[in-house]
Amino acid sequence: MNCKKVKKELLVENRQQEIVKACEELYETMEYEAINIKEIAKSTSICRSNIYNYYETKDEIFLDILKKEYLLWMEDIDKKMEEDKQRDRESYCKIIAQTAEERPRLLKLLSVHYVTIEKNCSLDKLIDFKRAISPFWDQMRNGLTQYFPNASLEKKENFILFTMSLLQGIYSMTDLSEKQIKAMEQINPNYLRPQFKTVFFQALMVLSADLI
Repeated sequence: MNCKKVKKELLVENRQQEIVKACEELYETMEYEAINIKEIAKSTSICRSNIYNYYETKDEIFLDILKKEYLLWMEDIDKKMEEDKQRDRESYCKIIAQTAEERPRLLKLLSVHYVTIEKNCSLDKLIDFKRAISPFWDQMRNGLTQYFPNASLEKKENFILFTMSLLQGIYSMTDLSEKQIKAMEQINPNYLRPQFKTVFFQALMVLSADLI
């Protein structure tokens, strides 16, 4: 590979990282629907028209954010499992629930905007994304094999599918706005807001019973 090509690829990577970082910061304070290429450009050294050289839509930027979050979650799980001395069903469920809770951006994107993001991305971008996060799914399968060696392949695949579905639903039911909380309190004065990690852990314990 010649030096000119290496420099060009490095420039593209650096520009994409800058765009992704700006989008991540906007997502902390703005609603997904309010974020656009114009707003993202304001937070970078890249003009609006040049951003389109790297991403055709804002959804493609969020797809890269999702990829980043998936792989960071994978690293978190790997680290916790390496440190785990118990190696039992309860510790497995605690690791998955705790590491998921520590990635609120991933939870929000998966639970609220995932369908929109994939719908508005090109097929090539979507294929690249699926390929890039495949190590995450491999890690999930390997983790289940370590903790539940006697579980069948079908049961492990079902567990992964149900786990990701539950994650999205539970986050939506626990990440409540002030208005939602006030409405619940009006109906039930003793209402206690459910905590994501607690509910997700309990759901994982129920699901994992089928793996023993």
